This record gives sequence, structure tokens and C-alpha cells, in this order.
Amino acid sequence: MTRRILINPNRVNAENRVYSQSVTTDMLYEVDFSNAASDLGTSVSSATAESKGRHSMTLTTPTVSSNVVSFYATSDTSGDGVLKVTATYADGKQEAQFIKLQITNPANKRYY
Repeated sequence: MTRRILINPNRVNAENRVYSQSVTTDMLYEVDFSNAASDLGTSVSSATAESKGRHSMTLTTPTVSSNVVSFYATSDTSGDGVLKVTATYADGKQEAQFIKLQITNPANKRYY
């Protein structure tokens, strides 16, 4: 499964991005900076992805293709996590995006 997230360069910074995934699932995230890069008249040259917050996530090294930053995220335990994705444009400017993740363990769910 893939989560493709399109970055709106005219967004409100308080825009809430919350996604869920199950424990031990390797989820592919694709963060699309095409609109932002087009507005700036440049392209994404490199990117980083970091796990922030109380719940630690395991992330792969991001790759960049056509202004889209791709990486896998996984966690062995349930909880709330935050990912920080930073794109570096060809002109040296940087833009950071934060993504909140809710990691759930279906085995712990109560069905009544």
C-alpha cells in the first residue's frame, strides 16, 4: 500500500495530516513537492525523513524522483508518531512537512 501526499504550497501551516497504519507494516510514503517546486521555479534535489515525537518509527533513506520524495516507514509497537520530511530544492531552499501517524495493532483491538 502507498500513501501519496500532495503538498499544497498555499496551505495553512496548521493543516492536519493524520494517517494510520498497522504495526510491522512497511508503508510506502510518497510526498509530492511538485506544486511547491513549480511555484518556486526549481526542483527538489535531495530530501531527508526523520522520526519525531515520543513514538519512534523506522524509516528507510528517502529517494527523490520528479520532485516526489519516497521512503518506507514501519513500527513494531502501536502509538502515535510524527514524521518530518525535509526537501532541499536546487536553489538551496528547504521546506519541511510533518505527517502524523497513528500506529495500531489489530490483535489488541476489542471486538464486541
